Amino acid sequence: MFTSFLRRRGRAVLAAGAAAAAVLALAAPAGASTGARQISPEGAGYTADHAKFKEVDATVWLSDPTQFAGRVARYGHSIQLWSYGVVVSLNFTASTSGGKYTPSATIYNGSTHQVIASDPNAKHMGYTDESWTPGVGRPWGPGDYVWLYMHYSPVTGHLEMQAVDEPYGGMTIQWSYDFFAVPSFTKARIGTEFGSSPWDASYSYTPPAKPLKLATYSDVSLTSSSGHTADLSSVWWVRHKLLAQPPGRGQVATSHDLTNGGANFQTWFAPKGAQGSS
Repeated sequence: MFTSFLRRRGRAVLAAGAAAAAVLALAAPAGASTGARQISPEGAGYTADHAKFKEVDATVWLSDPTQFAGRVARYGHSIQLWSYGVVVSLNFTASTSGGKYTPSATIYNGSTHQVIASDPNAKHMGYTDESWTPGVGRPWGPGDYVWLYMHYSPVTGHLEMQAVDEPYGGMTIQWSYDFFAVPSFTKARIGTEFGSSPWDASYSYTPPAKPLKLATYSDVSLTSSSGHTADLSSVWWVRHKLLAQPPGRGQVATSHDLTNGGANFQTWFAPKGAQGSS
């Protein structure tokens, strides 16, 4: 069952990539796709906007979070979709005094920041288990590649999220949610998180003497509601570096330039005294 899922995913990605390439060659819009840097109180990475998104996915290596003990108390990774009224976040978060990552999915009210749903309809399945079990299952230890995936149907309002232990599928987690009022997600976000929500600036940070690597995100892919699938460098949307900087404080983390044609990037802790440089 799981092997067939990976094969279906591989064929779908290849087919989508070929279709997108053909469309780009014929009718790519004019203009640059790089926008101004954006500031987040608690996360660093990349955002994409100026489009309506129905899918975002990325792969990240789960490193040992205890290496950042004394810098921040909380460390994790997320992919997100944002609309005016709704924010959806799929996360893998760990305490830097511990060593295990807790998977979670949260849907927020974009205006009040209140939680609408937490781990909606969560279920998990292990590599040797062909049946689904309710809940997100065990915490994940360092040393895994995790594929994070979010797909939204603007026609039905159905949202599906998945986390897969790659490349062998040691664990798969799935979440789902159906919106009563169908939103349009106009921003996608991928990166490293330090707060308890996308708006949390209450955490403390002790900067290193020089920039310190946090994470590498690879195979980032976005799909618009019009069906265009591409990486962050696509001309079908505008990309922005996202810098973590709580209000009135120095910079916490930044993202480096895109690599692998626009599908990969790294996040780094900012050293002491950094304010707005990338």
